[in-house]
Amino acid sequence: MKIGLIGFGSIGERHYKNLGRYSKDIAVFTKRKDLVLPNIFGNWKSFAAKAPFDAVFIANETYKHLLTIKKCVGLKPKAIFVEKPLSHNTKGLKQTAKLLKQKKISLWVGYCLRFYEPLLRIKKIIRSKKLGKIYYLRAFAGGDLKVWRKRDYRRIYSAKKKQGGGAMLDLVHDINYPAWLLSDVLIPKASLAKKISSLEINTEDFAENILISKKGVVVSVHQDYLNVPGGRSLEIAGDKGTLYWDSTDNVLTIAACQGIFKKKIAVDRNDMYKKELKFFFHQMKTRKFFTNIDEAIEDMLNVEYLKKMARI
Repeated sequence: MKIGLIGFGSIGERHYKNLGRYSKDIAVFTKRKDLVLPNIFGNWKSFAAKAPFDAVFIANETYKHLLTIKKCVGLKPKAIFVEKPLSHNTKGLKQTAKLLKQKKISLWVGYCLRFYEPLLRIKKIIRSKKLGKIYYLRAFAGGDLKVWRKRDYRRIYSAKKKQGGGAMLDLVHDINYPAWLLSDVLIPKASLAKKISSLEINTEDFAENILISKKGVVVSVHQDYLNVPGGRSLEIAGDKGTLYWDSTDNVLTIAACQGIFKKKIAVDRNDMYKKELKFFFHQMKTRKFFTNIDEAIEDMLNVEYLKKMARI
């Protein structure tokens, strides 16, 4: 296959390494000057001259996603993979979804946590009804922005509201995956989000959000740029037991009247990215058109609504 890769930050570099098993013909478009790679281009015209591509991967800054998707339509790929979040706001998203469907270009938004072994195990537990009727789900995600990225945090998009920064969008995985775990749709209900630290940013570094599923499950989501050492955790309570999981040790615990069950889950973080690519290319081979853009737009609408409630 011929593959195009746009953006070469940490996630772009990871994709580049993992894509090597699928193609030796990868064209890279990036403004970075410190890279020595075959088929690397610093201007769009030269990159576009390598088209058509079988697939294009978009891994540049969030606020550039929508424009880049539109430019990629002109390259006539079979499918586009774009990193989350889909964009920095909801403007033009539905029109873009319509255009992609008209052109029959598949688009997949990279919610990699759906391929993360601990969450895959948890989804199976929920489906098995071991927890019974689910009452509530609490998701936590946090990390110290000062050490999260390789570059000076003040210079990256995370620090800038106009570029799609802020804990709520940066950690949109944690708005998305609870609905996936529950196989349900979430409706935003309340939000407290603001900047509470001395970080030199103009975005929120702290958010507490409340959503409710259509089946009545209360979902609370915490997101921040402050937690040391950072990580994710999850608590799910049902009428048969309560599940706990924390990424710091990857121990999955189920507490029930019959006793407490603990299971250590072996995790190689890169595995979820490999599984994600395997899924994406399998869809390309077996389906003429596939997309999760409507779901990604719903996440964006939820975040936008929660921000309005928080008045940020």
